[in-house]
Amino acid sequence: MNRSREGFFVIDRIVRFWKGYVRIRIHSQETERFLNLCAKNGLLLYWIQESGNGCELDISLSDFFRLQPICRKTHTRIHIIQKKGMPFFFHRNRKRKALFVGIFLCFALLQFLSTRIWNIHVEGNYSYSTQAILQYLEEQDIRHGIAKKELSCAGISAGIREHFPEMIWVAARISGTRLLISVQENMDSFSQQEEASGPSDLIATKSGEIIRMVTRQGIPQARVGELCEKGQVLIRGLVDIFNDNGELVRQAQVPADGDVYIKTSYSYYKEFPLTYQKRVYTGKTKETIVLQIHSLELQAGLPGRSFAHFDRVGKFHTLKLTENFYLPVVFGKNTIHEYRIVRESYSEEEAKELAKAQILQFLDEIMEKGVEILENNVTIEITKDQCISKGTIYGLEKTGKSAPLSSVGQSTTERTAQE
Repeated sequence: MNRSREGFFVIDRIVRFWKGYVRIRIHSQETERFLNLCAKNGLLLYWIQESGNGCELDISLSDFFRLQPICRKTHTRIHIIQKKGMPFFFHRNRKRKALFVGIFLCFALLQFLSTRIWNIHVEGNYSYSTQAILQYLEEQDIRHGIAKKELSCAGISAGIREHFPEMIWVAARISGTRLLISVQENMDSFSQQEEASGPSDLIATKSGEIIRMVTRQGIPQARVGELCEKGQVLIRGLVDIFNDNGELVRQAQVPADGDVYIKTSYSYYKEFPLTYQKRVYTGKTKETIVLQIHSLELQAGLPGRSFAHFDRVGKFHTLKLTENFYLPVVFGKNTIHEYRIVRESYSEEEAKELAKAQILQFLDEIMEKGVEILENNVTIEITKDQCISKGTIYGLEKTGKSAPLSSVGQSTTERTAQE
């Protein structure tokens, strides 16, 4: 309720300013009768304040000219204190043609800017960066500043889907001066394990010792405990078909399927010096104002030149008239922080902690790929001026990908005979 009241008062003040109003002081022995007659005749009075024998108040320009009969009846004298509103503004500046030309050009410029796209927003993307999508749009001549009428949202959506095959859904729409692009990517891991549409073998993607093996379809060509090489057939896409007498009749070709886990090794080596350069901030800062109009950038001074070493932190805002009416104007400031370089050395404990953190980061990167860590044989060695970490890390990971059916391999009968 309070918000609706505030909104009403704001709109009322805008309307009164547009139509014009005056601030007047009335002198009368019958002030109360004067106010009652104004109310009876539908004259709206604002901001009434007591002043001597009368009062001060605001009244619209149209109602002001209806006061004469009421003033005669109540023997009231009126003194105009202030004139406000657009009619008085135009009257005072009627000879300033350049001002009105500037106002006209300003509205014309805003009208022109409202017909173009000044902000392209992409959301929902993960594997493809926003910059990559914007670069594709740039190649299609879709850039900031393009006219809205030249855009086809359906064409943009279809083009992005065709150029980025991992995107399964794309929607483009225009909101104000913004082009909003929402995408949804295929997060399934079918790119790692392609589904075979016909007969195929399952081959090793890495070399290692087979630790666990489950065959769901096909003939296994390796056993647990054996070493396999990259590219070796692990499961052949064949199924033996026997008759009632147990004799092999034929072999059916199928897509090989199964889970094969192997023990792999990762060699690790990393070193860093015990001495390093550290930034120590002095606390001295300077600021520079930045104004960017489309591709033109203006700066008020270059305070960073007075510092030998400094970091720059920027805080910028895009000018907008409404929620979605963005203008090609960016303003803000750069804060320059001075620092000096100090040469320091790690202690033995600090160096080991840093080396352990680097090893843990490497292990996290491996585990993100689905590898289970079995052994960590990395050692840390401190020399005179270096910290060296080296060793081997053993992990358990899944291997196998589909490949065209090969003629190399053994049937179940042949492999049983050998065993």
